[in-house]
Amino acid sequence: MESARKIGRHHLAFYRAWLQGIDLKAAADRYLESGLDLRLARTTLRWIQDSLAMAARRHRRHGWPRLLRLPLSAAPAAGNAATALPPSLEEFREEQDPGGFYSEKELTELYLEAYPQSADRRGQRLARLIERQLEALVWVEELLVTDPQPQDSVAAWFEDSLATRLILADIRSIGELHQRIHTMGYRWWVPVPRLGEKGAQRLVKWLAGHEASLGAMTSRALSPIRSMPRADLARPPTSAIMPLESFATPAELDGSQGENRALGRCRIEATNDYQAIQAWLAARAANPNTERAYRREAERLLIWSVMERNRALSSLSIDDAIAYRDWLGGLGRTALEAWPWRIAQDEWMGKRNTPRWSPSWRPFEAAVEPRSQLHAYTILKSMFEWLFKVRYLDSNPWDGVPRPRFGSGDDAGSHKGPDLELTHALSRAQWGFLMEYLHRQPLDESIRRLRFVLPFGYATGLRLGELVDARVGRLYSKPLKEGLGVRWMLRVHGKGDKWRAVPMPSMVMEELREYLAWRGLEPTPLDNPPEVPLIDRLQPGKSLGALDPTTLYKALKSFFLEVSDELTKLGHIDDAKIIAQASTHWLRHTRGAHSSETMPVNMIQRLLGHASLETTSIYTSTDSEQLYLQLEKSLQG
Repeated sequence: MESARKIGRHHLAFYRAWLQGIDLKAAADRYLESGLDLRLARTTLRWIQDSLAMAARRHRRHGWPRLLRLPLSAAPAAGNAATALPPSLEEFREEQDPGGFYSEKELTELYLEAYPQSADRRGQRLARLIERQLEALVWVEELLVTDPQPQDSVAAWFEDSLATRLILADIRSIGELHQRIHTMGYRWWVPVPRLGEKGAQRLVKWLAGHEASLGAMTSRALSPIRSMPRADLARPPTSAIMPLESFATPAELDGSQGENRALGRCRIEATNDYQAIQAWLAARAANPNTERAYRREAERLLIWSVMERNRALSSLSIDDAIAYRDWLGGLGRTALEAWPWRIAQDEWMGKRNTPRWSPSWRPFEAAVEPRSQLHAYTILKSMFEWLFKVRYLDSNPWDGVPRPRFGSGDDAGSHKGPDLELTHALSRAQWGFLMEYLHRQPLDESIRRLRFVLPFGYATGLRLGELVDARVGRLYSKPLKEGLGVRWMLRVHGKGDKWRAVPMPSMVMEELREYLAWRGLEPTPLDNPPEVPLIDRLQPGKSLGALDPTTLYKALKSFFLEVSDELTKLGHIDDAKIIAQASTHWLRHTRGAHSSETMPVNMIQRLLGHASLETTSIYTSTDSEQLYLQLEKSLQG
């Protein structure tokens, strides 16, 4: 890939700094996207020298290749000669004695006092060489230097290893890199293998330096989201498929005159549908996870009601509600030519985890699974019931809407059909490989965190929100009933605003102690302030609060993809495909599946915090593997 690289202004700035005697590592840190890597700096220096020499020879500048390789400004010179030619005596006369006041002898003495190197032949020769070198660099810049264009390959501008990492993350051109940062914001680099925050900042700085050819970088690319005012993150209000906070409802459809509005005094301070939704969220969303789920369903229905149905939310009838239920079931599952709705399916769906402020955000990521359809039905029916009870609405149209119906293969009331195996879990061998690979990696901040997070999530089976919500103040210990020692437990604030106690095995507690010490905290958990999160941000020594759930999700997803790549290289293609699909919730399923081999189902239910034993039954062992092995044996016989 290196042969296809182009020379940019930052390359010549780096090269000129080296010629002028600046330390190579310092010059690389100042000008190159690869930063402080001295090995890459030397490689880049040789590449620039070779490229300049080839250009000079092509244009018959035969003396220039050697000239352009000499760091002349760093060379010793007699009398510490200056690095530029002094003016001639005549030029000095015109500047200092235009009136002819001094005699020739006096003027010469003044000239030699001001420019002693003019009497030093070695200094004069060096100064002339430097002048010629600068002239050559100006010629090279005009001949070779180009500005990056959106269509350029990343391999044309970055060294091999960096370009390869970007390509593995589906970033093949400079334009795609610019768009990824514009879409994902400051933490765009998380899915890129082996690219940390500092390396990402260098790339953003490099792109920002080429604004004229690539366009401006957004403020979200330059600063972490958590440091930006919330108001700066919201997109300008528009009547389009937009997040709730940026969705501008036309005045005639805002619900202030909705057909289903209740007569008389409303018991909430809401004059339109948006305000009514906000009042419902404030009253009924008990925790951030619930609030996120409720907002998502209300947001989807409001946008659909206005954009697709051209009706206010408070004007929806039973027929409209049935239509939304059926629309939800068909989204992402209907052939393009058979889609009966006004707005195309792909306009509703975008990539997973796209930030809400991004122009690429969409309300859906893919077709809605049967269980999620039933969940949406339940939430929306509950919302309209609440709005009816507070006298914002005259009736609840969802009362007349039957529950979503599914075929036997898509039974939303359970996770599986009869005698079907759970697929979103890792085998013990896959889990063992994943942990072995983890412990082979160099110990940096992200690997140190994963060495705690993965055993913690695997052993406890906590949900994503429960993992990031865990605090040291919720740990407690109890003496073992038989023998010496204690058992550690963690109080978990789970789904449905319920608390449960989850065991913290000795292996997990040992990892926690080491992780706390790495962060500069007391290794004994309860010696720390109770609000310290078990999982911290990537800033050792600073407990700044727990991660955002999305951040942890992306970190784990990125690691799973890295493990998948390693398995592919080793020839384990099927295992690689499975791990490539894994996400944070797979840790929970993996715990349930592995526990089912030795634990009673009611104990697994307590561990995972399931409200129903039927839900836990997905983890009960089947004879499917035994059936497979027996069939394999019979076919081989």
